Amino acid sequence: MGGVVTAAGNDQVADPNPPRRSGKCHLLLGGLVALLIGFPFMEDIGRPVIQVMCLTLPFIAGVLVADTDRSDVRRAFVLAAIQVGLAGVSFFIPEKDNGYPILLSVALLATVVLILFSTRCLGRYILRSPVITRDQIYAGVCMYIMLGFAFGALFYILNTLSPDSFSAAGESTAHGEGLIYFSFVTLATLGYGDITPHSHFARSLAVIEALVGMLFIAIFMARLVSMRTDRDK
Repeated sequence: MGGVVTAAGNDQVADPNPPRRSGKCHLLLGGLVALLIGFPFMEDIGRPVIQVMCLTLPFIAGVLVADTDRSDVRRAFVLAAIQVGLAGVSFFIPEKDNGYPILLSVALLATVVLILFSTRCLGRYILRSPVITRDQIYAGVCMYIMLGFAFGALFYILNTLSPDSFSAAGESTAHGEGLIYFSFVTLATLGYGDITPHSHFARSLAVIEALVGMLFIAIFMARLVSMRTDRDK
């Protein structure tokens, strides 16, 4: 009773904690941190559309490392194709053209959907795991960083459609400079105040992000760490 019969016919006791393959979320975390560090430099050397295209690969990787099925991988690639396609078209449109803000906003919206889809896949990977390992902790940290990029893209959309939504040192951030930085400062509830939201929508979105960041750390990540700690006892 309680054993398993192998092909050779030997009755062996099943391992209650079978070894799991080593995850790759630490590699994803490294890529996201590198993107986070390099993004301010990309803002200085390229148009916003270039930055949109740079956001594709890490979030495709987030879907791939989350042990998702093929249908989810296909959906991620479709979203990425839409994002890159729209960004590529807007690259050839002058920024002063009336259609440029709309096309760039749609490309950014596709980016937000891709980021949230990748975040969902990582969340499902964590919740489906029978035990919490270091890889699930890494996945949780990746989700937190992805939320910062998702809100940053939403801030870009808002600023693209309404250029006076944010200001830095009293001047309008017409091209969205520093909005990813502003997103992570808001997510971590630091609130330096060097970039400030002016419009009602910008202020509401900043409040929502601050609440999401605080609740994610206080509830989700704290729960993961406690489950990992209990397992190690």
